[in-house]
Amino acid sequence: MNKIYAIKNIHTAGLCILCLIASSLIIAFPQESFQAAISGLDTWLKIVLPALFPFFVAAEVIIGIGVVDFIAILLQPVMYPIFRCPGESSFIWTMSITSGYPVGARLTWYFWDKGKITSKEAQRIIAFCSTSGPLFMLSAVGIGLLNSSKAGMIIAMSHYTASIILGIIFRFYSPDNNKKSFRTAHRFPNIKAAYQALISARHKDSRTFGEILSDAIRNSMNTLIYIGGYIILFSVIIKIFIKTGFINALSNLMSPLLLPLGIEQSLLNGLIGGIFEMTTGCKIIAQSTAPLFHKILLCTFIISWSGFSIHSQVLSFISKTGISVFLYIAAKFFHGIIATAVAWVIIKIQPHADLFVFHQFYQQPKTAWSSTLWNAWQLAFYSILILLVTGILFSLVTYLISFSAKNKRTLS
Repeated sequence: MNKIYAIKNIHTAGLCILCLIASSLIIAFPQESFQAAISGLDTWLKIVLPALFPFFVAAEVIIGIGVVDFIAILLQPVMYPIFRCPGESSFIWTMSITSGYPVGARLTWYFWDKGKITSKEAQRIIAFCSTSGPLFMLSAVGIGLLNSSKAGMIIAMSHYTASIILGIIFRFYSPDNNKKSFRTAHRFPNIKAAYQALISARHKDSRTFGEILSDAIRNSMNTLIYIGGYIILFSVIIKIFIKTGFINALSNLMSPLLLPLGIEQSLLNGLIGGIFEMTTGCKIIAQSTAPLFHKILLCTFIISWSGFSIHSQVLSFISKTGISVFLYIAAKFFHGIIATAVAWVIIKIQPHADLFVFHQFYQQPKTAWSSTLWNAWQLAFYSILILLVTGILFSLVTYLISFSAKNKRTLS
């Protein structure tokens, strides 16, 4: 008992010291802190808000009208055998890969809060449904920072392939020994049952469409303001780290460990910065003088790791779900390792001369957010369509196999 009390005291004292140090540094560098806060606000207002707001609203509306219940029943035979997760995880994964961090975490918390998934299922889901958006990797990093559409494609392919591999690995986490639930998950779900689930969900939710839309807008704006606060805070923290030389000190400290791995000194600052905030890390890496091959590998790791800024946003959603913070952090670390390995394999299988030459950074003009939003909606539509077609085909195959087995038993 005394040990627990002592640990709590140390934890409290440590938090107080960190807060005092952070406040002192902000006071010591008021101009840099102000500029960093403006930069974070600009990022939130011009990129994050227009990119995520429509997805948040659409997700809440889709959930409210019962479409998710339809998808959950239809895709249960796909998601459960592969990931040992309920059909709702297909919707979470689709929204995560099309809109990026932290949508997957928010939806995982939402379904847990509504009692549709358990804490163990939420732990499995968050392992592979916390991903970056394709537009960030393809447009912002690939074309905007690395000046290479091929680089963006390699990063995106590696990122999503690693998330699927991680999901398959986490299917063995806390296996469910309930045979009844196992049989229910593998039972043939026809379209009629999925439609009935949609109608049932719609009847349970007595809100009108106008009320659903109003609630979706209000909840989405509250969440985005919350996310904006984290973005601004970590913009200030990273700026102070750079100004005080903290990142350079960590880089020099880690160089004896990382230089033998082939990571050049000019890339270490970007790697350290990316551990805290992925956008800043990718930008520092892009501005360094190094072969594009090395930049792709490090950007892949940073984006899959996501950074403590994203981790803070994710943990704000999952803190009450019973999800292990340690397992989540470990999953993101291994996501980065697996994605980097996949990127290395892709580059070795399909080598390109431009990937191995030294790369110079050129600032690219920003893409209009309206065209970015339209491309994101297209990706979301195609992803949901592919999952639905996969579920229908899988259901048909399952039905044909069960029908054939039933006929054989009848003939015998």
